[in-house]
Amino acid sequence: MYKTIFQTALLFVAFVVLQSGGCNNVKELEYRGISKTTLQTLNLSNAELLIGLDYFNPNNFGLDIKETNLSVYLNDKFIALADQPSKTQIPKSALFTFPVVARFDPIKVLGFAFANIFSKKVKLTLQGSAKIGKQGVYLKVPLNITENIDISL
Repeated sequence: MYKTIFQTALLFVAFVVLQSGGCNNVKELEYRGISKTTLQTLNLSNAELLIGLDYFNPNNFGLDIKETNLSVYLNDKFIALADQPSKTQIPKSALFTFPVVARFDPIKVLGFAFANIFSKKVKLTLQGSAKIGKQGVYLKVPLNITENIDISL
């Protein structure tokens, strides 16, 4: 029995070493911007906004994004929590859109919008982390995106 456990552990260690050896030249995903926003749900108590984040994968292999936890800020004021609706597969050497869903209180955001009614731009910040990996090996990667969004009419 101990021999079987030892062999299994040895195979696992060999697998991890081989996998990490092949990932020495992993390049960071390149953020390209927000491609779209779609209001999915709106009522008096809550709202959901789908945000498409565009990225480029410069690596010669695909990855998966398994879990995302983000805080959403407008002009440095917290307004929502966001996560991903499902596991996202990242193609190799390609542009891709990573969807996140922000859940917020519409009354709170309406108050913020009224306070900034004469502003031409608003600063949108997404902060948190995502688990990115391949073949069952995932790393928690910090995300910090800040973009000025034009809201002029």
